[in-house]
Amino acid sequence: MDRLSDIPKSSIYAEKAYQLILSGVQQCHSPEDQRLFLDSLVCQCALFARLLNGEREFHALLERLKQVDFDTIGDLMPPTQH
Repeated sequence: MDRLSDIPKSSIYAEKAYQLILSGVQQCHSPEDQRLFLDSLVCQCALFARLLNGEREFHALLERLKQVDFDTIGDLMPPTQH
């Protein structure tokens, strides 16, 4: 079986978020600026999750982040240059 057929398709929301994030990262001039941008983005997302969806959803988001499999996430996202 083709390995790519085993990978779930990302949602339209995930694809749009990826495009927006990549656009922001590409505007950064250094790896340090990229790190600061992404750190700020994650904090803002967590804040919005907590404000809009409550404490339970905020902690659910944190749990999902803890369980990210970095071996397979590279298969879901196209490579980028830094």
